[in-house]
Amino acid sequence: MSDTQDSPATPTHGVPTRPQPRLIGTVAILIVAVITASLAWVVSAPVGSSPDEDFHVGAMWCPPPIEDSGCQITTKDGKKAVVVPQTLAKENVTCYAFEHNNSARCTFAASDDLTAPTLRWDDGNYPWGYYQFAHLFVQHSTNRAVLSLRIFNALLAITLLGAIIALADSGLRRAIGIALVVAWLPMGFCFVAGINPSSWALTGTFAFAAGLFAATRTVGARRIGLIICAVVGAILACTSRGDSAFYIFVDTVALAFAVRPNKRIIPEAVVACVASAVGILVMLHTNASSNLASVEPSGATPGRRVILMKNLEAIPNYLAGFAGYRMGPGWNDVSYAGTVTGAALTIVGVIICWALVSLTWRRALSALVVLGAIVGVPVVIGVQGRFSNVEVYQPRYMLPLFAVFLLMLLAPSPARANDEGRRVGSESFRLPSSIAGRVGTGLMAALWAITNARALYLVIERYAFGRTQHGYPIDLSTRNLSAGNEWWWPTAPIGPMAVWILGALAGALAIGLAVYLWQRSPEKAPEPRR
Repeated sequence: MSDTQDSPATPTHGVPTRPQPRLIGTVAILIVAVITASLAWVVSAPVGSSPDEDFHVGAMWCPPPIEDSGCQITTKDGKKAVVVPQTLAKENVTCYAFEHNNSARCTFAASDDLTAPTLRWDDGNYPWGYYQFAHLFVQHSTNRAVLSLRIFNALLAITLLGAIIALADSGLRRAIGIALVVAWLPMGFCFVAGINPSSWALTGTFAFAAGLFAATRTVGARRIGLIICAVVGAILACTSRGDSAFYIFVDTVALAFAVRPNKRIIPEAVVACVASAVGILVMLHTNASSNLASVEPSGATPGRRVILMKNLEAIPNYLAGFAGYRMGPGWNDVSYAGTVTGAALTIVGVIICWALVSLTWRRALSALVVLGAIVGVPVVIGVQGRFSNVEVYQPRYMLPLFAVFLLMLLAPSPARANDEGRRVGSESFRLPSSIAGRVGTGLMAALWAITNARALYLVIERYAFGRTQHGYPIDLSTRNLSAGNEWWWPTAPIGPMAVWILGALAGALAIGLAVYLWQRSPEKAPEPRR
C-alpha cells in the first residue's frame, strides 16, 4: 500500500500527486500564524511568572551537580546556597507573585551586574536533563536568557507535534489537532511557552502517545518518523519531571486498549515498554510524589474516610481547573474566572459530547485509563494525608495527560482491511457536514479564537498593570495595554498592545485555517472489509 495513500493531496484512487500550490501556501500561512501566536505567549509575562520559576531559573543557572555548574557556593540563613545574578534571587524574581495589586515593575530594581545568594536550586528533585540543557542558554542578560529558552521550548513543541500531525493519517491527524488545541487552551500555552520543566512534560507526554498511536496506523518512512517523534517525546518527558516520566507508563496502558494487538505493531510495543520502564525508574529516583502535592501535611487531619469523601466531592472543581478555574496561570494570580474559564469549559464539553456519540469500547477503556490517572493520583495523595481536599491540588501537574485523554476519546477507529488484508490508516474523522453542523463548527472555532485572545490579554494586563480601580478581571474594552503600563520588556521593539493584537489575530487565523483545511481536505474512504 502506498505510504501516501491518505495524504490530503492524494486522490481517492491512491495514485500520489504533488500537493496543490494553494494547499502548500495555506499550510505555510498556518505555520507562520501558529509561530506568531506562540511568540506572543512567550513575551506575555516577565521572568519569574510561571509557578516556582525562582526555583527553575536558579536551577537553570546552577544545574546539578552544583559543584560542576561553575556557580559559587555559599550559605544563607545557615543553609547551602548558590550565587546567581541579583535579578534571579527569590525576592526579586517573585516580588509580584501572589500580589494581585502589583505589576511586575518591582523587577526593575534588580541588576544583572550584581549577584545574590539563593536557596532556590535543584538538589536532585528533578531528573537529569532539562536544567542541564537550559544551562546552555545562560548569558549575562537574564531577560535574553529566559526569552531564548522560552522561544526554544515553544518552537520545540510546534516542530515535534507539527511533525506528528503531518505524518499521521488524515483521520487521526484531525483528532490529534483538536485534542491538542482544546486541552492546551487556555492553560497549556502558558506553560509550553515558559521555562518551567512542565513545558517539556506537556510536549513530551502528548508527543509520545500521539506519535506511537499514529505509527500503528501507517507504513514506511512515515511510520519510522512517527516512532522517532514518540521516542523524542519520551526523552522530553523523562528528563523534565518525575511525574511526567510516569505518565509515559499511563500512555502505554491507554494505548494497549486503544490499539488492536497484532504482530505488525511489535516495534511500537517494544518502544512503549522500554520507555515505560525507563519512566518508572526515573520517577522512583526523583521526589515525584512530593512534587505532585501542593500542600504539606498538617499536624491534625481528619480520618481517611472523611478525607476521601472530601476529595471525591471536590473532583468537579479540580477538573475545571484544567480550564483555569480558581487556579489561573502564573502563581495562580492571573484570574481566568468568568469568560475564559466558561468558554474553555464549554468547548471541552461540546468536544466530549461529540466524541461520546460514536464511542467504541476500545476508546472508552483507553480514555478511562487516562482519566483514572488524572483523578486517581491526586485523590490517593490526598488520602495519604498530603491534603484534605483535592480542590487545592494544582491541576497543572496532571495537565500533560489531559490532551491524551481527549485524543483517546476522539481517535477514529482503524481503517478496514485493504485488498491485501492489512489495516493501515484510520476511518474518516467526519466533521459536521450539514448547514447546522458547519455553523456549529464555525461558532466553536470563533469561541476558540476569542478565548485565546481574552486569555492572552489577561496575562499581559496582570503583569503590565496589576489590579486597578476597574476591578478584577478588567473588562477587555477598558484599557489600551500600551497606555500607562508599568512593566514591559525594556528593549522590546513593540509594546504590549501590539503583541496582544498580533497574538490574538494570529491565533484566530491559525484556528480558522485549521478548520478550513479539515473541512476542505479530501479523505480517502476506507476500503470495505473482505
